Amino acid sequence: MPSDVIVREYRPMGVRLSVRSDAPEMVAAIEAGLARYPLMGVGGALSIEVVVHHDTVDDPGWPRVLPADGETELTVRIGSSTATLHYATATAHIDVAESLCAVPDALRLLAESVFTAASVRGGQLHAVHSALVVHERVGLVLRGPSGAGKSTLTYACLAAGMGVCSDDWIYANAQVPAGSFAGYPWRMLMTQDAAARFPELAATATVPHPAAEGRKVPVHPPVAQQLVTATAAAVVLLDPSPTLSLSAVDAHEAAERFWAPALPTERQHLSHAWVAQLLDRPTYVLQRGTEPMAAVQLLAELASSLR
Repeated sequence: MPSDVIVREYRPMGVRLSVRSDAPEMVAAIEAGLARYPLMGVGGALSIEVVVHHDTVDDPGWPRVLPADGETELTVRIGSSTATLHYATATAHIDVAESLCAVPDALRLLAESVFTAASVRGGQLHAVHSALVVHERVGLVLRGPSGAGKSTLTYACLAAGMGVCSDDWIYANAQVPAGSFAGYPWRMLMTQDAAARFPELAATATVPHPAAEGRKVPVHPPVAQQLVTATAAAVVLLDPSPTLSLSAVDAHEAAERFWAPALPTERQHLSHAWVAQLLDRPTYVLQRGTEPMAAVQLLAELASSLR
C-alpha cells in the first residue's frame, strides 16, 4: 500500500464506514462532518475509496453539482470530480480533482451524499427535510414548504438561546419508532435574504453553495447550543402567512401538511406509517408572521407547556 494512502474507520450513527483516501483533505472533511455523528443503532456498512486526479478545464466546478440517481448507482459530479455509489455492494468511488481538494464544502457534500444515499436506500436511515430546535429540553421539529422560513426561524431560535440540532435535514434510525433524530448543528447555511433580517450577520462573508442563488451565509452555532441528537416532543408545520398564530391540528391536516412539501427522496423512502407515528404527538401549525423573534416566543411558550 502506498505510504500516502490514509485508511480510517468510523461509526457514524452506527454505520460501519471504511475510508481509503489519497487525499488527506477528504479525510479531514469526513472528520469535520460524518465522523461527528454519534452511535444511533443504525446498521449497515459503506466503503469509500478516494483518489485524486489532475485538473481539467472543468475544474474546480463548484458550486455546480450534477446528481444522477438510478436503480443501481448514484453519481454526483462537480466539474471533473465524480462520486459513484454502487448500491448492491455498498461501495463508493470518489475521483476528485486537485483543485476541489481545497473546497471542504464540496468534499463534505460528495462524502455525505454517498453515505446518506446508501443508508436511506438500504433501509437503515430515514432522512427528513426539516429543522429541529430544543427549548428547555423539549424538541420541536419545524417543517414546511420551500420559502416557509425554516432557516430563518431556526436561526432566530438560536439567537434566543435555544439548542439547534439542524436547520435543514434530520436523520432517524429507520428500525426504531419515530421520534429520535440526529442532525448537523455545527453549521447552518442561510440565504442572503434571510440573513439580512439579522443585523449581527451583516458582515458575514457568503460562501459558494449549490442552491439556486449560488451563495449562502454560513453560521456556526456556539458549541453549548449544538445538539447532535434530540427527541421530538412536538411537530410544528410552518405556514408563511404574514399573520402570526399557533394552533393545534388534527391528524388528517397534519398528514396533509407534512406530505405537501415532501421531496422525491422522502416520498420514495418514508412510509406513511412511520410519518403517522411521528405525527402521533402534539402537532401544530405556525403561521410565522413577519417578525421571526415573535414566532420564536410562541415556540418557546409551546415548549414550556410541553415539559
